[in-house]
Formats: sequence, C-alpha cells, structure tokens
Amino acid sequence: MPLCPVLLDLTVPRWLVLPPLFLGGSTGIAAVLGWAISPGQALEVSAPVLLGFAAALALLSGGRVRWTRDWQRRGLRFAYPAALFGCALAFDRIRLPLLPALTFGAAALALLLLLIAGRQPRRDTC
Repeated sequence: MPLCPVLLDLTVPRWLVLPPLFLGGSTGIAAVLGWAISPGQALEVSAPVLLGFAAALALLSGGRVRWTRDWQRRGLRFAYPAALFGCALAFDRIRLPLLPALTFGAAALALLLLLIAGRQPRRDTC
C-alpha cells in the first residue's frame, strides 16, 4: 500500500500523533537491532536524525490535513514541525533502556500500522 493515499485527508489528531508514532516505531526497530547485536546494552539513538525526520514528516503531511479551525491551520501547521525541529537541535543522543524501548517501540509500530490500515482506500492519487 503506497503511503501517499494514506496521508490524504488526515484529521488533526491523526496528524498530531503521526510524528510521535514514527519516533516510537523507529526507536523500536533500533532496539530490535541493538538487542540482536549486543543484548543487555542500553540503546543510544540519534535524536537529531529521528526528530529531524519526524519534523519533515509533520511538515510534508501538514498540507493534507482537514483543518477544522482556521487557527489550527495557521498556528499548528508550521509551529508543530518547528517545535520538533527545535528539539532536534537541542538534543544530541538519547540513551534508553533496551526493554522499555522494545516494548514502547512495538506498541508504537502497532498503532502506526493501525493508523495506516484504518484508512479507507481512496481512488485518487497524490
């Protein structure tokens, strides 16, 4: 299933949870790889890379949101990605325990898949 039709016609709450679910899912995948390479070690993730990708995801998908209020479109569309980008600049590396990263990452991936799979298929393309 291509991602472009999934991101069409997002609601504001779905758009707001998309970057955190991406962050959690990416951390979960990194935790699985870290567990396979060196079990028992803490996981270090690059916050600038992950938060930068989350900011880009929010910025690029912001044009596909069904804004319910005008202030949301004006205020949230660019402020939310800017806040994520600011966090990317503020943090360097984040050290996480492996088991919670695996647990929360699996939950985030499951929710992200539900978000994507729960969309009604659309005939139009991007």
